[in-house]
Amino acid sequence: MDFTKPILRAVTLAKTKQTHANQKKTSELAKEYSAHITGDGIADYLKRYTVRESEDMFKQRVAITNSINPAVASSLMKPFYKVSRNNNIVKKYDFKDVRINEKIAVMLNDFNGEKVDDTDGFEVWLKTRFVELSFADPNGFVVIEWEAADVNQIIKPRPFEVSSEEVLNYEYKGAELQWLFINTKQPYFKITAGKTETVEGEKFTLYGVGYTITIEQCDKLYREENGLKLLPNQQFIEWQNNTYILSTYETKLGFVPAFRVGYARDLSTKGKTFVNPFNPALTYFRKALKTTSELDITMTGHVFPQKLQYIQPCQGVSTQETCFNGKNPQGGTCAACNGTGFKTVTTAQEAIYLPMPEDPKELIPLDQLLVYKAPPIELVKFQNDYVKELKQDAHLAVYNSNMFLANDAQFAKTATEIDSNMEGVYDAIEPFTEKYSKVWKFVVYTCAVLSGFSETRNDFELIHTFPADPKLKTISLLLADLKAVNESNAPSFMRDVLNRDIAEIVFNGDEEALLKFHVRRRFYPFNGKTMEEISQLLSTQYVSELTKILYANFEAIFTEIEKTDAKFYQKKYDEQWKIVDEMVMKWKEEILANEPMKIDFSTGASGAANAEQNNGENPAGTQGAQTGDNAGAAGAENQAQNQTQDNQQTAK
Repeated sequence: MDFTKPILRAVTLAKTKQTHANQKKTSELAKEYSAHITGDGIADYLKRYTVRESEDMFKQRVAITNSINPAVASSLMKPFYKVSRNNNIVKKYDFKDVRINEKIAVMLNDFNGEKVDDTDGFEVWLKTRFVELSFADPNGFVVIEWEAADVNQIIKPRPFEVSSEEVLNYEYKGAELQWLFINTKQPYFKITAGKTETVEGEKFTLYGVGYTITIEQCDKLYREENGLKLLPNQQFIEWQNNTYILSTYETKLGFVPAFRVGYARDLSTKGKTFVNPFNPALTYFRKALKTTSELDITMTGHVFPQKLQYIQPCQGVSTQETCFNGKNPQGGTCAACNGTGFKTVTTAQEAIYLPMPEDPKELIPLDQLLVYKAPPIELVKFQNDYVKELKQDAHLAVYNSNMFLANDAQFAKTATEIDSNMEGVYDAIEPFTEKYSKVWKFVVYTCAVLSGFSETRNDFELIHTFPADPKLKTISLLLADLKAVNESNAPSFMRDVLNRDIAEIVFNGDEEALLKFHVRRRFYPFNGKTMEEISQLLSTQYVSELTKILYANFEAIFTEIEKTDAKFYQKKYDEQWKIVDEMVMKWKEEILANEPMKIDFSTGASGAANAEQNNGENPAGTQGAQTGDNAGAAGAENQAQNQTQDNQQTAK
């Protein structure tokens, strides 16, 4: 590859540090987003009211301000974390080569993963870090980097996050990134006055189509003394009395392996940059910061009872060591009042003693000697309510709904209101799901090309789509929907879907329990049916005997299956069906073989009639009739005894 033009571009950009037109705006925006989300550096966005507030007073207000913005930002971010929990996401890749597909699976698993715990792969990165970046720095880039590997080794890609401040310049043609130039800090070893020390240096990187060029600051003397030689793809360059190593790498990719994080376009830059999901509520964040600061200073300086008291002058420790305005005769601090000049109560063991006047008219009512005055709380209540309103306004600005606020009376709303509010939430979430899918497909396709897939081929499948329903409802909301479905006599399949959604929330994180639920649900005979509907079906001839047996003994049958086959839930459906069918047939045979005994509680007359009907089978007819009478009498006697026992039990 000819690196002449890419090297010229990289060196020129490094020397001039020419930035894109909106670099300052995107950097400042990312800094403010991060301050509101984390609380770090939030004091930089507090404004001083110079007319009434001195510099010292402003510093004191900053010191006692405890912003609520991180809590509000956290509540706004939570629905975005729920997006990836949807079990109905359709995702598939097939590059028509088993070897390539297997390599992709390994690369995605190792993406940002650990050697010990191999669960922190690409999916986990998308569920967690990508959400954080979308809020904290939407104009940042994520570059897919990797180390060179042997022919028999699988490349291990990793995400390299580039902040908006580190992105100096880039170029797009349409939606296709042509090149990306960044500036990061990197320490290097330097020899100064014969001593080796670590200093902070600069590193410039140019990512282009099919190549990567790095320019790293170094110390030539240190490299020479330690025998470090340049590689064939490296060369020294110097400017401004600094030495750099320029390295060239050929990626052999037909695209730049990087993507920008954001998806919500900033209208103030005509869509050339992005804003984060809570940017519509940024005004409320700024107002909340100011109002919370004022509330904190009010609570600290004014909202406590004021004590008003008549007190006597301090008389000193003794007649020899008197007190005059807090000073003893020697000029030091009076030990009795600690320099206050007044006699006060400092502990519960002390009291103020007043001399009894000779004239009763000179007595002062004790309740007038000391009073507590509570400050008016109307202003404090107004400020506190205003802060709460700002939190609600922030949610309305982002989601057009307050569904995810704990203090919102969501459960008192009708099903129509709940659905309307959820539609607003879905509208806010949908653009993020589209970006989520694009990132997933971009990373998977990059892994495929790194695995040997030719970019000229088009015979591959790469699908990642979210369903129309992002599944953001809580159990309480789903139960409210289930109640509405039951009351409206909706079809049984709607109840079945809601029950499934509730189970997926309950068993979230427990894959084994969730698999067990889905398998059992597949074989349960009457999914979504009410108890009344099931009772009616069981009494008709339209339900097979095997279905009735499975329903009546469902738990016992599956418990027995689990005991005999520990891998039952991991088997294929046709194998599971065969096992369940055999178990039901076994139960049917056992039921038929053990037909329950029938007890005749008929009266004596009917017993005699039964005996006469059986004369053909009984040689002694009279004996049969007598037996029938005895049976009838015994039945009556047993019935009387049972009635007596029931009456005794009721009395008890």
